[in-house]
Amino acid sequence: MKVITINLLAAIIVFNILIFIYQIIIEIFSAIFRIEGIQIDKARFQVISILTGTGFTTSESELMLSTKRRRKLTQIMILFSYIFNISIVSTIVNIFISTNNTSFIEVMIGAGLTIINIILLICLNKSTRIRKLFDNIVINIEKNRKKKKINPISIYDYYGNKVIAEISITKLNERIINLDTEKLKKDYDIQLLVVKRGNETIVEINNNFRIKDNDILLVFGNIKVIKKLFKKNSKSNKNK
Repeated sequence: MKVITINLLAAIIVFNILIFIYQIIIEIFSAIFRIEGIQIDKARFQVISILTGTGFTTSESELMLSTKRRRKLTQIMILFSYIFNISIVSTIVNIFISTNNTSFIEVMIGAGLTIINIILLICLNKSTRIRKLFDNIVINIEKNRKKKKINPISIYDYYGNKVIAEISITKLNERIINLDTEKLKKDYDIQLLVVKRGNETIVEINNNFRIKDNDILLVFGNIKVIKKLFKKNSKSNKNK
């Protein structure tokens, strides 16, 4: 079986392209998981861990598997990491194989391209504008996706058998409409922490506060109870 090889310059170009794509993928998936409710520093660490195949065994990795959508995204990244790692290893092998048959000019061009790529990666990591661009793209896609779902829930973090979760109210049901914060705490042991209503962020919430359509809620409670109250009942009302 003959091994297919490419010259050093081509191998270096391919290597740099792969590394650049790798960084873009990190930014995109970090933004997606941030929208899914995971803190950006945790999201970035877990994305890098998955793509490199190292470190994805910590307790924080449970956040990446806590919802159906997060599990699907994680599976996509794992699949990508297999393809990426095989491509990287193959390219590095080609670089070593073709070193002896390469001219000095090709080596210098390859080194120059690598330096340019490193500068681009540094700029990408430090540029807030580029990260905001990725965030805005992902946010717009996420908004369109959430519009099609009933009261989508994003889990921020776990605390024993309870979670901090964000709920986007896209469809009110009778139980939610008639529910004030006092009943929410007393009957369901769910604490309403913060409400975002349009451009207004409501932090001081009294016992008579009522939930309205298009509110974004930050709550603390049992995830099964939260889903049953905000999602299951909405579906049952829809079928009536």
